[in-house]
Amino acid sequence: MFNPNLTGGPAWHWQAWRSEKAWAPTVDALETWLLAQTTPDTPSTLLLVGASAGWMMPHQWLQQFKEIHTFDIDPLAGYLFKWRHGKKLQAHGVRLACHTENALANLPALVKNHPHACVFFDNVLGQLRFQNLAT
Repeated sequence: MFNPNLTGGPAWHWQAWRSEKAWAPTVDALETWLLAQTTPDTPSTLLLVGASAGWMMPHQWLQQFKEIHTFDIDPLAGYLFKWRHGKKLQAHGVRLACHTENALANLPALVKNHPHACVFFDNVLGQLRFQNLAT
């Protein structure tokens, strides 16, 4: 079984929340870049791998999707993603489902189940060293 204390957890999310203003320029730059990638044929479903609480995810980009599935090995990630983005997504009619699982290990099945989805790897690099522990 995966030990959630190895990645994420309350202390990490507390620090991320407290650092939100420091990250704002990066989030703004990311939003500009992501919105520039948006096309009329952008998929309606987003699979967000390594979503964490969506600390770096801009609301406006997320709101373009009709359905979002977040995946993270941290059990707190889904709750915090909903706390951070849920109301704005709901106000735009976006369906949100947060999953606590190792999406990298399940990636072939996820892509098979959502063949037309946009797959975005967010906070994955920091979790790669825990990948084998989570399976």
